[in-house]
Amino acid sequence: MAIFERGETYSNWTTIRDRNNVKVDPTTVKITIYDPCNSILVNEQDMTKSSTGLYYYNYDTISSTATYGKYKTKVVATSGSSQVGTYISHFYVMPWKVEENVRQKIGITDEKDIDDNALSELCWISYKKVLRDAYIHVYKVVPLGNPDTGVGFDGTNTSFQTPSYPIADINGDGDVSGTASCATDIWCWWIDSSGSRNEGFVSVTNSKNGEISLYQSDGVTPIPQNNDGVYLEYWREFNTFDEFLFREAVSYLAAHYVNLRLTERDKVTLADISKNTPIVMLYPDRFWNEYRKLLKKVSKPRIGGV
Repeated sequence: MAIFERGETYSNWTTIRDRNNVKVDPTTVKITIYDPCNSILVNEQDMTKSSTGLYYYNYDTISSTATYGKYKTKVVATSGSSQVGTYISHFYVMPWKVEENVRQKIGITDEKDIDDNALSELCWISYKKVLRDAYIHVYKVVPLGNPDTGVGFDGTNTSFQTPSYPIADINGDGDVSGTASCATDIWCWWIDSSGSRNEGFVSVTNSKNGEISLYQSDGVTPIPQNNDGVYLEYWREFNTFDEFLFREAVSYLAAHYVNLRLTERDKVTLADISKNTPIVMLYPDRFWNEYRKLLKKVSKPRIGGV
């Protein structure tokens, strides 16, 4: 299993072997875990020995506010002062478990044709694509004034509102945030009095109501009154957004990608595919068509702004 939900425990099991493929015990075996923003969550912690050459580490538990996305683990084994092996692996944190639903849809119950790691990657890619297909893209729109007072860019005001809302979690990390290192959902830029483009800093106060704070790039200084234009880019959730249909759309899109992977191979292990295989082969676009049908029910036309 490579997809986890918040609150679950991720266990890393690593087997250490020498050049003769014999299990061995090095001097140390340490693990480091990085989140999707490449920040270190676990820094060179000792792994526990289960038996000769077999080590494990339990990341207990995944935070209730953990960022959704791809996590990297690096296990380093050393003997004496020499590094003898580095083992890289990945796991995913997502809002729900997708892979079992995908396997059922396409009729694959074994890992021989596509293992959990490869399937998890396709599920995450599908999740990211459906986010962009299902939400409404709002580009180069002018922010409204302070939602309480109506004041605009007077040189001191920093409170504004997006013309449409709710602001969507377009990066799929489980939180709607403004300017950040790798988890930005809304962007701002402004033109100064000399006509030069400048990056702005956005802080999301209330995503449901589109309430935001805008600053110059330092995140402190208000955008000047004599600006020649301030613009936003973000994605908006549709008012009748259906979470169940959204999740089904992700599953069908992932099934489509898996189907492409299987049909592009020279040989498919038929023993590992269920009786639904003839349907997959006869109708290669079956899952794609289902995905498009679901998407029409989830969202409406996906372009806004000017």
